[in-house]
Amino acid sequence: MGLALELARRSVGLRYETFAPDVVRWAKVAIADTVGCAIAGAPEETARAALRVTCGGQTDGPCTILGTAAKARPLDAAFVNAIAGHALDFDDTSKSLAGHPTVIILPAVLALAEARGASGQDVVEAYVVGLETATRIARGVNFHHYEKGWHPTATLGIFGAAAGCSRLLRLSESQVAVALAACVSLACGVKSNFGTQIKPLHAGVAARNGLLAAQLAQEGYSASESAFEHPQGFLEVFNGAGNYDAQRMLGNWGEPYDLLDPGISIKKYPCVYSVHAAVDAAVLLHERHALQAADIRSVVVRMHRRRLLPHVRRMAESALDAKFSLPYAIARALIDGRVSLEHFENDAWEEPRVREIMALIRTEDHDDDANDYGAEVTVQLASGGVLSESIAIPLGHGPRSPLPDKMLQAKFEDCAARTLPPAQAARLFALLQSLEQVADIRIVTSQTAVV
Repeated sequence: MGLALELARRSVGLRYETFAPDVVRWAKVAIADTVGCAIAGAPEETARAALRVTCGGQTDGPCTILGTAAKARPLDAAFVNAIAGHALDFDDTSKSLAGHPTVIILPAVLALAEARGASGQDVVEAYVVGLETATRIARGVNFHHYEKGWHPTATLGIFGAAAGCSRLLRLSESQVAVALAACVSLACGVKSNFGTQIKPLHAGVAARNGLLAAQLAQEGYSASESAFEHPQGFLEVFNGAGNYDAQRMLGNWGEPYDLLDPGISIKKYPCVYSVHAAVDAAVLLHERHALQAADIRSVVVRMHRRRLLPHVRRMAESALDAKFSLPYAIARALIDGRVSLEHFENDAWEEPRVREIMALIRTEDHDDDANDYGAEVTVQLASGGVLSESIAIPLGHGPRSPLPDKMLQAKFEDCAARTLPPAQAARLFALLQSLEQVADIRIVTSQTAVV
């Protein structure tokens, strides 16, 4: 029996009726957060261009392009909504995946569900199945897969999109195996394109291709039973000999669900998640000491080496690039006491006082895996004094350090306000809080559209 079929058997075996209440609750948190991020990202040129190219101005499909008045076919809706959801880099992350899972899984599942008139419970079930599938596959290849240069959001998230859509289509084990095997050939995305519009494009391609794989499997497509473990298959090609463990993909599905342990991290700041603990520490320094640019002589940020990749260490050179720049995020946090959406718009990254502080920041790395998301920020003052703050776990880091409900709602409303009236945004948020009770997902998607 091939690995694709073993994975499919476990994916098909997951059932909504066995989900603990916390699984449903965290699924709704992730879904609502990503819907908000997609609505916020809809006006971004990266999403607008994708809509123009994909749909060509046609608006007669069954699926909603979130945060717009446009309608599209399922594959196109999955593509554009995933790009919009990732455009601001404000969407959730997963330690297991080493990337952003929901922005791949949800747009694919939502487009298919809307086309079929599926229920909210169907969407929750498909999302959980997709997330568990993607993160279990990820456990067998990370973190080598991530460090090698692949963008796991896309290269691993695609399997979650295929599994989630397969659940909505009620595919058999053998059909799900075909969908997963197809994704082996459809997976793509490398980190050299981070800091450009191609990064959110990765999300769009993965969401679309995951849905496509499930639909082709339903139509009777065939695929290699050994697509994963073949000498020229996914594991050898993407990771290489000695850099994966297929058995880690197969054990203890749902015991507990990855959604609960290690969990989904909801972003507090609209920038790369690697720097969030450092931003929390820098915000604390500002709040406790009222720091101004003139007060700062130098800054040292100490973090795990895995979080300090080259694209994170560098100074911001564009508004989009600023989202992946640790010096920019820390400079903003130290002198503004916050890092918000407006800090990544227009020419905010060129503000002289911010660039002055960016130039004063250096990084130090460590290899303590027990502290892989923590950070310490030390400021040498112009007066000669030294200030330091450390954060072990950033706020929003899954169930261990969840964002408070009021903060989740505030983030959603802030995102939705970019395109929707407040009353409509409030109705949408309320619907998403009781998603499993919604009889037809189109009741929800109707509230995401601009009238």
